[in-house]
Amino acid sequence: MSKVKKIVVSILMTLVWLVMFAMVIPMKSLRGQVTTVIICLLINTILGVYYSLIDKRPASIREWFKQ
Repeated sequence: MSKVKKIVVSILMTLVWLVMFAMVIPMKSLRGQVTTVIICLLINTILGVYYSLIDKRPASIREWFKQ
């Protein structure tokens, strides 16, 4: 089950990057581009943390950093 979750999360992370590029390239507003990139980076960060926690469920953040 964890292998399936990792595959799904990896696909979602790739889709976030593709959507980001599809939105940023035609966008003319610099503020809109920066906002889109920041939001996509936050989403990918959350997905990356979830990906690293799929196999191991530490009790606290301190234990997660020790691993």
